[in-house]
Amino acid sequence: MSLALAAALWLAAAPAAGQGVGVEPAPDLFSLRRVPARTDPEPLAQALESAFGPATWARVQVSTAGPVADLSALVRGGFYKLELIELTLMSAQAGRPLRLAVEKRRKGAKLAALAKDYGLDYGRLYEAALAVQELVDREYLPRFPEKQPRKTEAPSWQDSD
Repeated sequence: MSLALAAALWLAAAPAAGQGVGVEPAPDLFSLRRVPARTDPEPLAQALESAFGPATWARVQVSTAGPVADLSALVRGGFYKLELIELTLMSAQAGRPLRLAVEKRRKGAKLAALAKDYGLDYGRLYEAALAVQELVDREYLPRFPEKQPRKTEAPSWQDSD
């Protein structure tokens, strides 16, 4: 009977083995260098999501369930507030996906050149972006304060000299 059980288990595992599926833990599962991915939303991303609203996110082809996650990734990737506002406005006015503008920007495209490619007046776009930035700073960012890491106090035995 144990031979039949072993054969059944072998047959059940055979398709998984053929697909390159392993049952071993990831090599860095217990590594001290492994850094967990941040899942908490960035305050700027939350503020921009609120400032623009679902209609804009639909127009730039970002899911209304995903602007905060997408924008948080961009903030962590080095994009600045005004830059994100300009890219969002540009994409919305041109009716193009935000991800395309972000890809071009990552490749080094200047914002003015992107606006020209989209048939937009960069001067007007910049002025509108400044106005949106002012609104975001005044109305939306205060709603999403930055989370400060907890301060660790030195043990009391280290204070005595």
